[in-house]
Amino acid sequence: MTLGPLPGGWPVEARLWRELNQALIARAISELSFEEGLKPEPLDEQHELWTLRLGETVSYRFKAKRRIWGNLAIEPRSLSRHDGALAAPADDVASFMIDASAVLEIEPDTLAIYIRELSSTLSSDARVAAINAAIGEDVLITLPDHLLQQYLEGHPKAPAAKGRIGWGLGDAEAYAPEFQAELQLFWVAAAREACQISHDPAILEEDLLAASLDPTEPRRLEEACLEACQKLGLDRSRYLLMPVHPWQWDNMVALQFAGEIAAGRLLPLGSFGSGYLPQQSLRTLANASAPRALHLKLSLSILNTSAWRGVPGKYMAIGPAFSAWLAEKAATDPALAPATVLREPAGAFYPHPLYERIEGVPYQFREMLGAIWRESVETHLEPGQNAMMLGALTKLTAAGRPIVSALIARSGLSHEAWLERFFDAVAVPLYHFLCRYGVGFIAHGQNVTLVLEQFAPKGVALKDLQGDADLVDQDFPEADDLAPEIKAVLQRRPAAHLQQHLQTGHFASVLRFLSDALETHDGFPELRFYACLARSLRRYQAAHPELAARFALFDLFTAKVPRICINRVRLAIGYGDANRRPVPSLGSNLDNPLHLAERSETEQPRSLVGA
Repeated sequence: MTLGPLPGGWPVEARLWRELNQALIARAISELSFEEGLKPEPLDEQHELWTLRLGETVSYRFKAKRRIWGNLAIEPRSLSRHDGALAAPADDVASFMIDASAVLEIEPDTLAIYIRELSSTLSSDARVAAINAAIGEDVLITLPDHLLQQYLEGHPKAPAAKGRIGWGLGDAEAYAPEFQAELQLFWVAAAREACQISHDPAILEEDLLAASLDPTEPRRLEEACLEACQKLGLDRSRYLLMPVHPWQWDNMVALQFAGEIAAGRLLPLGSFGSGYLPQQSLRTLANASAPRALHLKLSLSILNTSAWRGVPGKYMAIGPAFSAWLAEKAATDPALAPATVLREPAGAFYPHPLYERIEGVPYQFREMLGAIWRESVETHLEPGQNAMMLGALTKLTAAGRPIVSALIARSGLSHEAWLERFFDAVAVPLYHFLCRYGVGFIAHGQNVTLVLEQFAPKGVALKDLQGDADLVDQDFPEADDLAPEIKAVLQRRPAAHLQQHLQTGHFASVLRFLSDALETHDGFPELRFYACLARSLRRYQAAHPELAARFALFDLFTAKVPRICINRVRLAIGYGDANRRPVPSLGSNLDNPLHLAERSETEQPRSLVGA
């Protein structure tokens, strides 16, 4: 049975819709239990059958296994809803959230908007399922990163991963990656005195235009700018050519900056240039016809995965210099040999002249018009190499196994050998940046890109440096050459906070799902997974005895690590506008898998671990 084609022309099949709902309920129970908002209880001695009581009569039952991080790996098809003596399949995530709302203490307005986000996520998942059915595993795992991102579901940590509040179906079809449509940029001429502009001295504005425009387009765009300036009697040299996301122009800039347009400080020029493909973050765009060209990150005033997706002006002035400093460290420090920093050679930001004057104004109104140019990972790949964002590794192929399993099988390596290369390529450089230079990256699944060669890990590319990287609140001599104006803008945080960036932003938010996937689909024990990570980190530490004090400062092997809650924060604070992005809350401490793995290897021979 098919529910019929939606206006966009893609069908939603009833069986698929039920399965998607079941998967989303399983994710919601797992993550909200991990964050201690829900408390499932085992029904058998083996702890494989569970119940979740949500009231006097309503409960949910399911099969699940407790994983090393304490989260539950739930079998979606095992879910059932019980109301007294009545039992039925659990296949409606909105109904589940209504059932759970009292236990989670969700206000009615928050519940309604959260369900709206879940519905949007389901619709996106349906589209992703449809296009995945048409692509084989062999093709999928060799796609370039900017195309692979079209086939991915949202972050497993967030049930409402594709909430996209502000978009309808037509917007999704035009601008969401899973619809595989190219978009054309809208261009404005912006008065330089009204903008915050920064760029690497080695790059010219003409170079930025060339990255975004077909060979014949720069002249046509320039003619449009000259015509607009002449019509108003304005000096062309006073204006910067700036790209705007077409949705942002239609829905925000044309209306909210109307006063600037009327005053001649912002001149609309029209649509020009190459087709661009939206990436998973939606506001990041890749040139469809020239994958090596600079990517663009543009303001997009929609609420997605807990935050408004604008571009803040705070980091604009330091972006090129900070990314150049990081790239220089990666290029000259032997311990960072696997790492590449995707530089951000230019940025432009146009602050709204009125909203900027409102003290405590919600941050979305301060991030409406900005653009960042960023290197494409394609420019750093050698022949025979390909890349994929880290969040892609747990994606299931049409063959029903995670991409990471397919890569390991094709590499010819054992699981342990592949994983140790993976950790040497990704976790070790992240830890070295932290310990030697005091730079902590929030290294989640979208801003870290794995470089592969013959299906095996070869290196890592780091991006999104404005807002996802902080400095330790101590003076490390190795970072003395970082310009004072950069240090003045970046957040300075305690060592424990930066350590948490790595443990939570990367280990608990990426590796937790990777180790779960390998145990679920390959039977590779999680203890062995984290033992591989521990060995990589210990080898690195042994090779750098001069950093012993830093390893003690940033100790990744403590018995307990913080539990960070992101979903419960959204459900607690609701959707009212605030002057800053939501701040995660803390739960009780977690057992550290690295500590557990090392203790296990100490207590018994390695050959028996996980047996």
